[in-house]
Amino acid sequence: MLLTTILGYCMTAAGLLVILFLVLLQNLLGNQKLLDPLLKLVCRILPLGFGCRVRVTGRHHIDPEKSYIFMSNHVNLFDTVIIYGYLPNFLRAVELERHFSWPVWGTITRRLGNIPISHKNMARALESLRKAAELMQAGTSIAILPEGHRTRDGRLGPFMRGPFRLALNVKADIVPMALKGGFDRKSVHSPRVFPGRMELAIGRPISFQAFATQTERELRNTVREAIEKLLE
Repeated sequence: MLLTTILGYCMTAAGLLVILFLVLLQNLLGNQKLLDPLLKLVCRILPLGFGCRVRVTGRHHIDPEKSYIFMSNHVNLFDTVIIYGYLPNFLRAVELERHFSWPVWGTITRRLGNIPISHKNMARALESLRKAAELMQAGTSIAILPEGHRTRDGRLGPFMRGPFRLALNVKADIVPMALKGGFDRKSVHSPRVFPGRMELAIGRPISFQAFATQTERELRNTVREAIEKLLE
């Protein structure tokens, strides 16, 4: 088991270097969508290095050509690569500011065009939401994890308000998703990764028309209920 974890991290390091090369290459070529299928392929390969297989359900609910706000629970460090790798849509993520200072990954996420968001500075957080709205208006989907941090006990934590303000402002459909089995594979409390199965369950989109009159709090409850139902 320990050997599998070590080999997995070695493969992940190599995979991140490949992703970095592809991201820098497409930046050089000036086309953010050119190498997107290859980037998604590498992201799908990374969990396999740890002996983790990902099953996707509900993919038929979404239109690959449409832009959505994808919202999911936050389990572990696999979440970003699973969501990016297995969703067919062209998307960018809203990530914590500190991720942008990490070695290698910080360069990848910055060059990819993901959006840093602060949990401490409201002005910077609002500016991040404005940038996310601009991307959506240009046809890019946004992935955001409304808990804001990884679960400490495997259960769904409290949701932040920002993602729901964004959805109301850009009038975008929301796709609730659930990452299942990930906490058993890798928890925030240990670097160990245990082989096994994980699932990305994609729910039916919640159309803007269905929540247009809701407040941020009401919408937050609506999405939370949808994710909880997927986790059952």
